[in-house]
Amino acid sequence: MNNVVEFLGLLGEAWGKFEETKWLLPVPLVMSLMDYDKVIRTLHLGGFHFGIRFPLPEPLPTLWSFVSLPAGAPGTTFSPEGILFTALLVLFGSYLQAGYVGSIRDEVLMREGRFLKNAERDFLEFLQFNLMMYAAVTILVLSLITVPSMFLLAFLALLVFLYAVYGTPFLISILGLRFRDALVESLNLARRGGEYLDYALKYLAIGAMISVPLTFIATNAGVFGLTVGLFLVAPVSLTLSIATVLFFIDITSKFSDWEKALNTLDVNYTSKFDASR
Repeated sequence: MNNVVEFLGLLGEAWGKFEETKWLLPVPLVMSLMDYDKVIRTLHLGGFHFGIRFPLPEPLPTLWSFVSLPAGAPGTTFSPEGILFTALLVLFGSYLQAGYVGSIRDEVLMREGRFLKNAERDFLEFLQFNLMMYAAVTILVLSLITVPSMFLLAFLALLVFLYAVYGTPFLISILGLRFRDALVESLNLARRGGEYLDYALKYLAIGAMISVPLTFIATNAGVFGLTVGLFLVAPVSLTLSIATVLFFIDITSKFSDWEKALNTLDVNYTSKFDASR
């Protein structure tokens, strides 16, 4: 019960930062619309649809982080246009994510910062992270096409993978780590469990609760429902991202070497999350 209260308190603290960060609200809208395939699939849905997603923390949640689309809906995923838009999504999305998380970090730490400066600083690291994510999802999809009966196993494997790496972009932004170092630290945190696991489970639970009504609204009312869903998800995305930044600032500040990193861009560190200890 105390853990639930603490998580709700963290969300309350995140909401308290909304006024200072509301200028970032257009970013989740833009990212959601950039996922052209899912926009087209949603607009082509027919009949009643109900679904649920189980999201884990991510740097920039979009409408598609919460909206569950049925498999096999018409889309452009494997068309030339789909491949082009996916490439643009990865590139421009990495740039937006870097600026978004960095700007939230600056507001939380009451620093003077700029979106473009944060985006330029961490773009390549976020790009490597997103390329890893898309590669993992592609391998998963191809595996399911080959052996459809592996769906449950593939779903569990994806959850474990997303859990293990979700800290990576936040550690890049908050501590100024390179992608590889941040990934190693995220994996070490995941193996230790504790607060890292607890936060992921709470996030997943609240994300699933948000997913049900948001899926219903976005997929059953055409353009109107999609538009309403886009405007509803923006403050949700911002609040959850602020909460995750606050969480990682708190968890990293408990270790003296990392506490110093909150005031610098270049970090020389030794892992504090060795799971063997």
